[in-house]
Amino acid sequence: MRAVWAALALALAVTAPGAAAAQATILDWRDLDGWAADDHGAALAVFQNTCDDLDGTAWNALCGLSESGLEPRTFFETFFRPVLIEDGTPALFTGYFEPELEGSRSRTPQFTVPLYRRPPEAPRSGAWLTRGELETSGVLRGRGLEIAWIADPVDKFFLQVQGSGRIRLVEGGYIRVGYGGKN
Repeated sequence: MRAVWAALALALAVTAPGAAAAQATILDWRDLDGWAADDHGAALAVFQNTCDDLDGTAWNALCGLSESGLEPRTFFETFFRPVLIEDGTPALFTGYFEPELEGSRSRTPQFTVPLYRRPPEAPRSGAWLTRGELETSGVLRGRGLEIAWIADPVDKFFLQVQGSGRIRLVEGGYIRVGYGGKN
């Protein structure tokens, strides 16, 4: 799947102010090492999973077409183009992990661990309470600040460390959660 993400990631570029002008070269899919052997079905599933986050008529149409039963490799080769973008400096390719947890909008016997929104009294900048103090003091409990409920406090910890994630709701749909302050 490495080649799939490289191809899709190379479709966009940002040039820093003062940097040399970027040159874009459209490649052939065969130019991507590993493309033929990649798991295109897994890549298509990830693409479909992000469709709710994409705006615009063109994206909506493309997301609809992704559900049409086209073979996944054919889908990517028909609607995307691998592009090499160069500006004379060594390339830096980074990735971002966004955990996806199962949860509920309300507390249930399965989902007992709350994810809270930032309380109004928390300062916009500077430290307030530590994560540990927030967890043990009860300062957030019972105030209607719950965004969602998840099953595992360890998952909550890793979500807090990561800074953002998605909650797949048992009621249907998703909620995106992100870092809401400094602690």
